[in-house]
Amino acid sequence: MLKLIKKFLPLVLVLILSTLAFGQNSVVFQANMNVQEFLGNFNPTTDLVVVRGSFNGWAGTENQLTLSDTIYTCTVSLPTGGIEYKFVIVQPGGDVWEGVSNRTFDVTGPATIPAVYFNDVGWDLSNIEVLFRVDMQVQILNGTFDPATDWVVVRGGHASLGNWGGAIQLFQESGGSTIYSDWILFDGLASGQTIEYKFVILDDGNPDLATWEQSDNRSFTVTGEEPDNLPPPTGNGYGEIMPDVVYFSNITPDDIITVDVMVEFHVDVRPAFYKIADPDSFIIDVQTGDTIFTIDEVDVAGFFNNWPWGSFEAEHILYDDGIDPDITAGDTVYACDVQFYAGDPKELIYKYGINGYDVEAGFAQNHTVMIDQDVNPFSWPADIFGSQGDLYDYYISIMGVEELPELGVPTEFTLHQNYPNPFNPSTMIAFTIPEPGFANIKVFNIAGEQVFSHTTQRLNPGYYQYEFDASDLASGVYVYQVNTANFSAAKKMVLLK
Repeated sequence: MLKLIKKFLPLVLVLILSTLAFGQNSVVFQANMNVQEFLGNFNPTTDLVVVRGSFNGWAGTENQLTLSDTIYTCTVSLPTGGIEYKFVIVQPGGDVWEGVSNRTFDVTGPATIPAVYFNDVGWDLSNIEVLFRVDMQVQILNGTFDPATDWVVVRGGHASLGNWGGAIQLFQESGGSTIYSDWILFDGLASGQTIEYKFVILDDGNPDLATWEQSDNRSFTVTGEEPDNLPPPTGNGYGEIMPDVVYFSNITPDDIITVDVMVEFHVDVRPAFYKIADPDSFIIDVQTGDTIFTIDEVDVAGFFNNWPWGSFEAEHILYDDGIDPDITAGDTVYACDVQFYAGDPKELIYKYGINGYDVEAGFAQNHTVMIDQDVNPFSWPADIFGSQGDLYDYYISIMGVEELPELGVPTEFTLHQNYPNPFNPSTMIAFTIPEPGFANIKVFNIAGEQVFSHTTQRLNPGYYQYEFDASDLASGVYVYQVNTANFSAAKKMVLLK
């Protein structure tokens, strides 16, 4: 009997293993991602494509497809029976599921499911012609576009648009129109494909002397159902897309000044001086990453001077010399005036720089003001350097402590009663310090809980006041306290709302 068992043991093991594996089938899933990659919806470098379905709980990335030739595939062991599934793009910003109905397959044995396009969007290609039209009325008025010598061109993200370069010229429409236009042909565009573009002025037609629109990229999207009506009666094999005529930079005649205006810029640069003096911080150019160690020049840049980082003209450099338009020399408020002309935009978008560098705030974080052409010269309260971003928040906060040098140098530490008191919503906290150092201002509610704290920069001996804003606090009695290295005092104040 023992010999018989030994003789048939290998066969028994084979039968057992076969039984355990019974019903499991190797199924190959295939997805064509070419169109999604072409359309910019799928980035093979950062994204994954997976299959999820009834066999894996419609979740996870275990069944990831990998590129094989031009198709993404994966093999999954599945039992016999029907399944439902979809392909999913897994991106850093979230998952993108196919928008089609659940795909189905009946597993009867090992199988390779035919490849499908993700979302069933295949190479449904169309030939398209687009009529680009831009109104140059404002630019002709303000002298930034000379119809006799300059070109207006269109540049964009396609070879037919020079891949954001070149000189795809538009031409003046008949009858003395200020509208420039032309039809441009695009071969083999996929349905759903979006092309971005902008209009550009070329001085004397020179592609290297370009003035781009001061607006977001424009775009058109292919549907695959564009009519081919031109020229009649049968068309030319290109479906037409005709976007609405637009103004260059989206600036209309209602958006411009109609008289020449002198514009005065004023900016308080204390936040930059505080930051550059802080041994634990740096001023860094947001474009180049260069570090700024000194403040030798304060500049203003904007659409009005084409953002000339690294090379500013003299009229765009600000000074703190007490010479008009600067009011007081040496007070860290820098100023300059810039001539604006009839036809320039009313909306003034600008940013300050140091030593020619872009250091005030991040990309597209600019100051904005509307020019009032009835006030000449036109000015507004001094900007605070960095106030439109968050790079200088701490250094802006310490500007709240104002020195009163006319009161002389004190010989003792004193905390004065706040004024006004009661107050709503702000009050002045005044104190004197007889020796140099930092001051810390704290506010507590009646229960002893700290509701505010602020530490100044290093102060010289003197008289100081700080404006405390209690907009976020409820009415009640509060205790304010001022501490230095060697002194401390506290007083009560009342907030009435």
